[in-house]
Amino acid sequence: MSARLLVSVTGPENTVTVLHEGRPLPCDDGAVSYPLERGAGPSLTARAAACPDARSYGTALFEALLRPVWRAVTGLTGNGRGIELALRLPMELQPLIWEAMYTEDGPLAAHPRLLVAVTRLIPAPGPGGHRTVRGTPRILFASGAKLTDPVIRPGAMFLGLVRECESQGLAMTRISEETTADRLRRRCASLRPDLVHLVAHGRPDPVDGETWVELAGEWTRGGGLASALVSGDAPPPLAVVLSVCHSGAHGGLDRTSGLVETLVRGGVPIVVAVAGEVTEYACRLFSRRFVQALLHGDAVAEAAAHGRRAALLGEPNPDDRLDWAMPTLFLAETLPADFRAVDPGEVNRTRSMAGRLELLEGPAYVGRGPIFDTLDGLIAPGSERTFLGVTSGGAFGGMGGTRLLREIGFRLLQAGHLPLLLAPFNDVQSAPHSLRQVVGEVLAQVVRTGERLSLPVPRLRSLWSGPPRSGGRHGPDADEDEAVARQRVKSAVARFATAAAPLAPSAVDTLLAADLADLAGAAETLGPPFGAHTRVVVLAEALHLWVGALGWTEPSQGLLDLLTPDGLGTAARPVPVVATAALGECPPLRSFREEKAGMPWCAFHDLEPLSDEEASLGFQWVLLQPWHPRERFRLTYYAAPGSDPAVLRESFRLHLEGRPGLIKTELYRMAQLLALHKVFLTHDDTEGWSVYARTHGLRYEP
Repeated sequence: MSARLLVSVTGPENTVTVLHEGRPLPCDDGAVSYPLERGAGPSLTARAAACPDARSYGTALFEALLRPVWRAVTGLTGNGRGIELALRLPMELQPLIWEAMYTEDGPLAAHPRLLVAVTRLIPAPGPGGHRTVRGTPRILFASGAKLTDPVIRPGAMFLGLVRECESQGLAMTRISEETTADRLRRRCASLRPDLVHLVAHGRPDPVDGETWVELAGEWTRGGGLASALVSGDAPPPLAVVLSVCHSGAHGGLDRTSGLVETLVRGGVPIVVAVAGEVTEYACRLFSRRFVQALLHGDAVAEAAAHGRRAALLGEPNPDDRLDWAMPTLFLAETLPADFRAVDPGEVNRTRSMAGRLELLEGPAYVGRGPIFDTLDGLIAPGSERTFLGVTSGGAFGGMGGTRLLREIGFRLLQAGHLPLLLAPFNDVQSAPHSLRQVVGEVLAQVVRTGERLSLPVPRLRSLWSGPPRSGGRHGPDADEDEAVARQRVKSAVARFATAAAPLAPSAVDTLLAADLADLAGAAETLGPPFGAHTRVVVLAEALHLWVGALGWTEPSQGLLDLLTPDGLGTAARPVPVVATAALGECPPLRSFREEKAGMPWCAFHDLEPLSDEEASLGFQWVLLQPWHPRERFRLTYYAAPGSDPAVLRESFRLHLEGRPGLIKTELYRMAQLLALHKVFLTHDDTEGWSVYARTHGLRYEP
């Protein structure tokens, strides 16, 4: 924004002063301040409450707060420039929706010649020094009830938009459903989120007006909730988004001000209170633009201004409804006007690496929360766990096994670890069938990963674990051309994998562990997100196809015989293994699971169809994202207001049977059918925003 104007309402007479760079702006009559109530009759609050529509409501607020100084305001900037109206208001004026102000040109937020942001300043202790996120932002989405609860669903839809940012590599999202205050405190301590979005039931206290929030069936005062978010040794979140009943409704913002102020005093500089259905076009565009802008490194107020303005330009009836004005941005007074929440440099670097390793894939991944919780534990400092088996009891097809491993690999990379993806294996012929071939697959991925991340050519001691097919040296020479050395190592790996001599675990385990430790050590030189904590993690798909390569109950030894409590590594450098399989078709793994299930280094999860509720919610998240490779499906699909959730659940169950592998095909056929019957509505959000971005010269498009 080119200018920040401090709009203060003070004193018993509610006197308005507008400051620019510390100096008051002159009114039309030359004065430097003026009373908010400038005539006899009902109070501003009473007049606003009696307004029949959004236009008259917003006009009343604008005339009272800004009309005397508006000529001076518009004179500060040229066409297309921006201003932030930073409001410092007394408690009794907080319930009014100042974001809805109207001028003679229409909504102030959609002013044709001026980009306007409305923020609300909250006193904050200390000198500031708010941090900018340098790595991948961490987002914790916490729900006080099930995400499928009818009141919670609008906030859960907002999560779908946040997950879109995650699928683009802009953030890491974790979900805490039916959370308690204590669980929320522990999740904040372990995850150290940069942004927390809480969606929950809320109600005002009839005595003092403070908001009570329902968490997992128990009502908690706003102060107790705030302490859960900002207490402990972890730094407070940079931003908190509140989707709590009554938190943003007309006449209710005073009920959350205590909660907001407690958060800001606790060190949270950015708080957003959101009201209205996020499936509404206006709220959807605001949410998408605001979150994406923050994650791309835009200034906070500017991100909010563009979000509200873009939403309004697509709103057919802004005079009748106030949902576009409901998102309210509270800022700590100590936050600089041009503060940027995220430095996208490191994020873009990690995204680039994920792209080169073929781990980024749209749309956002849905479901499987317990699996990802176990994954977080597997890579936590000091974790004993090094094997995670994800197995289906029935059909494996359509369960999204490859997509699951790519998502796991991407999350590992964001956390500073190196995934080696052994996939896809679509049939028995394409899979490994001996321990030698398994080791060959791992080594091939070591070479491939090193090449795509520009790491030094590896030595690969494992190639000496048995007589090579053609003899000769394998490691690179110091004076050898890098391209020649890398090609020679690739050829050596291919010869190793196809050699006829059987390979025993005892002949290769130490050498393979050393090779994988070398790869992790080399990654440290790349800098963040890698470091001393970096591990290599092997991701193996469809073990039921690896006939002859698993060992254990097979005639020849294989992968399962190679595993130890350190995975494929050592105590100093563990190498965890994550594997998927159809358990009914994989006797060796079934036997391995029966024997190892109670050991602390092993964990197993079932890969079953998504529940009806989980599928209905998750598939709707996908449909909010215009990602599809086929242009005719590249729309935003969302449930029509008042649509029956039971109809959606039944439609998803009949057409997809809880199988995420059918997202790219059956989901969109079903969505188009529901759109024909007006159960779903569609909109080209991407084109709408792209037009806006091009018109206003924004530097990127979603």
